[in-house]
Amino acid sequence: MPMIGNFILLAISLLIYAGYGILGLFYLIGAVVLSWSAGLLTKRWRWMAWISIALNSLSLLMLKLQPLTGIGWLSVMGLSYFTLQIISYQVDVYRSKYPPERNFLRYALYVTWIPHLFMGPIERYDAMAPQLSTPRKITWEDISCGGIRILVGAVKKLVIAARLGVLTAAISADPEKYSGAFALAAMLMYAIQLYCDFSGGIDMVLGVSRMVGIRMHENFQTPYFSESVREFWQRWHITLGAWLRDYIYIPLGGNRKGKLRKLCNTVITFLVSGLWHGVEYLLWGLLNGVFVCFGDRLKTRCKTVNRIGTFLAITFLWSFFVWPETATALKMLLSVVTTWNYGTFFAGVGTLGLTPGDWIVLGAAVLLLWGYDLWSKKLSGWFAGRGPAARVAVICCVGLLVLVFGMYGIGFDVDSFIYGGF
Repeated sequence: MPMIGNFILLAISLLIYAGYGILGLFYLIGAVVLSWSAGLLTKRWRWMAWISIALNSLSLLMLKLQPLTGIGWLSVMGLSYFTLQIISYQVDVYRSKYPPERNFLRYALYVTWIPHLFMGPIERYDAMAPQLSTPRKITWEDISCGGIRILVGAVKKLVIAARLGVLTAAISADPEKYSGAFALAAMLMYAIQLYCDFSGGIDMVLGVSRMVGIRMHENFQTPYFSESVREFWQRWHITLGAWLRDYIYIPLGGNRKGKLRKLCNTVITFLVSGLWHGVEYLLWGLLNGVFVCFGDRLKTRCKTVNRIGTFLAITFLWSFFVWPETATALKMLLSVVTTWNYGTFFAGVGTLGLTPGDWIVLGAAVLLLWGYDLWSKKLSGWFAGRGPAARVAVICCVGLLVLVFGMYGIGFDVDSFIYGGF
């Protein structure tokens, strides 16, 4: 019976979430109850949907404006993610895309399913509802494919991102000392760190969900192989991009009202994306919007040149994440061409916190990641075609790789994932 399975998963999710604060748990439960009730009442009183959407949007806005307002009581874990899911549900019910969910248990699990509560993917209710409404048969296929996906995420997070985090933290902590070549290196390393940290976390979410019979949407499709910034945002944080397209860009008019309106709608959508990350990322959002609008004009006939150029453009934009203070980020960007200390960088790179062994492991792991991303579909197909013994052998090998070369902190903390902080 799916009812029993859903109840167990919901109880586990709420118990884990309670570990991050009882007040946050009360807020989450309240948001679930109110939005579920509003959905049921929307058919009779359509204004109920607008009230629910407005309240959830206001809560999210207040969270993002905390650096300006100083209001700290709204620091609810996962609010950025589950609020978008609630809003999408309310809008879809209002538009009569599907009827409101009458089963509270199913709706509550959709919002609170713990693996994706802290970093996505941002799921739509009509995609998850069928899986929560029918019996889930957990197979060896689910367990093995889910298990290897978790371990791939652990390699990204613990072997690569953890080491790169040591380097970027050392450089970003002292902008006066580490500018120029050090700033450029920090941006390049952070681009890889963020990808491994975020996509590694998503791999774990998808893997855990697969092991209990729940399929979720992919959130990355080799984004650093993109040939333009526009294409990059179609491959990076895919579910957030789809949410912004369907609930911000298209309602604004999309591309239906002329070129100028299309450009304005694109920039506004990316400004909203910047605000979703935090008020300090508004300029980052604006610049991304400009690159998306006009970046295609810089494309050449050479795919390799396009990919390198796009990677560098995105890398420079990540500077606003390396140094969240806008003035500092702009200063570091400028220092890349005004402070010529590349000789000093190569002489001092060994003082940034990693041992020679760590550098060797990091280099080898990044090369393996590049190959994995390049041939991910073939590798997944190969794994799916193996028998139980071969799958167990692969899982053991990757698990051993994580155990031997992973860098570990004290216990698990969702805040250790970069996008857990948004």
